[in-house]
Amino acid sequence: MTLNKIALSAFFLIFRPYFTRSIIVIFVLGFAAGLPILMTLSTLTYWLSKFEVTKANIGLLALTGLPYTFKFLWAPFLDHFNIPLLSRLGRRRGWLILLQSIIIAVFLSLSLLNPKDHIYLIAILIFTLSLASSSQDVIIDAYRIDSLEADQQAFGVSSYLMGYRLAMLIVGVGVLALSDFIDWAYIFIFLAGLMLFSLLFCLMLANQESNNKHDKEIKNANKESLNIQAHFKQMILDPFKDFLKRNQALLLIAFILVFKLPDVISGVMATPFYTEMQFTGTQIGAVTKIYGVLATITGAVLGATLVKMIGLYRALWFSAISLGLTNLSYLLIFYSPTITSLAIAITVENLVSGLASTAFITFLSLLCNKQYSATQYALLSALTSAPLRFLAPAAGFLADILTWDNFFIFTSVLFIPALCLVIILKKNIQALKIY
Repeated sequence: MTLNKIALSAFFLIFRPYFTRSIIVIFVLGFAAGLPILMTLSTLTYWLSKFEVTKANIGLLALTGLPYTFKFLWAPFLDHFNIPLLSRLGRRRGWLILLQSIIIAVFLSLSLLNPKDHIYLIAILIFTLSLASSSQDVIIDAYRIDSLEADQQAFGVSSYLMGYRLAMLIVGVGVLALSDFIDWAYIFIFLAGLMLFSLLFCLMLANQESNNKHDKEIKNANKESLNIQAHFKQMILDPFKDFLKRNQALLLIAFILVFKLPDVISGVMATPFYTEMQFTGTQIGAVTKIYGVLATITGAVLGATLVKMIGLYRALWFSAISLGLTNLSYLLIFYSPTITSLAIAITVENLVSGLASTAFITFLSLLCNKQYSATQYALLSALTSAPLRFLAPAAGFLADILTWDNFFIFTSVLFIPALCLVIILKKNIQALKIY
């Protein structure tokens, strides 16, 4: 067999699953999920700074992104209720159409406003954008879990991450470049147009509502809208009880909490480290937003292939070890702070991050009962971000106490708790049976 035939066979082996209708749908939905988020983060702050908004106001506007942190609080509501006028579209599609319509309306409204003159109105609009976008994330995750079979979940996650990162590349790099040549009003209209494409795509989707016991309970509960106790039980108690009935449920929660620990602790201090190594903002931005995003997308594709080839259990322990050991790539920058070493370290870090994210999100997705997918996945994903909120502040103190090389060596061994839990949970993970 010639080298060309081997390469062609490898290409079809890796990418063939992505050309199925269901996986393409998830790619488009991932793109829709990634489109608004930077307008509540870095792109928002860049836009405001260009119009000479005060640093104090820019800092306060960071609070408008809080819905992304607390979206699990209203996930049961999204999981439980239909949109009255859109109920014929199905529960998931109905919410998607409504939320994407709100996002489009916000983008169009922003195109009419000058930040210097309408900062308070913009704050309200950005908060609305965060609320709609974070709620859209809940629905898309639920749709992905509900619509895909177990053996499609890894490729669905990979496809979602590709769409998500592509959208972030457009909004994070493309929009900033465009803003040097065209007015921001046209940029917001452009973003609204991209979201409109997703909305029209959602209208063409088949209704994926399952005819299961939970759907019948929802219909009955909606008819008996005054029965608050029944709503509370179905929305809040049942999803919790269902998950906690799982074998080794508490160990599963512990694993979810510690899996990304090496990435969380090192990631918080990465930018200060680059700055101290005398890299410019342009160098850091170019490498992280271009090389980093492309490496993450590549890693996501490799992650799905890895899950298929060696199974979810082996993919998880490989990912756990890799997340730790790749922190040693920062030593390359420490001992040789060149643009080449920066590119290598960021590429390796993001490649492994994409690979590990695919395996881990596949694991979280398979843990969810499709009867409560929106609620359970929102809660599980909230658990994954908990270490970032509570342990990340310790990273600064560690970096002060240790030298940079010792700091990254220390973070490289933080994979050990996750690896131990993967081994303990082996039978539980293998019982998920993807392949």
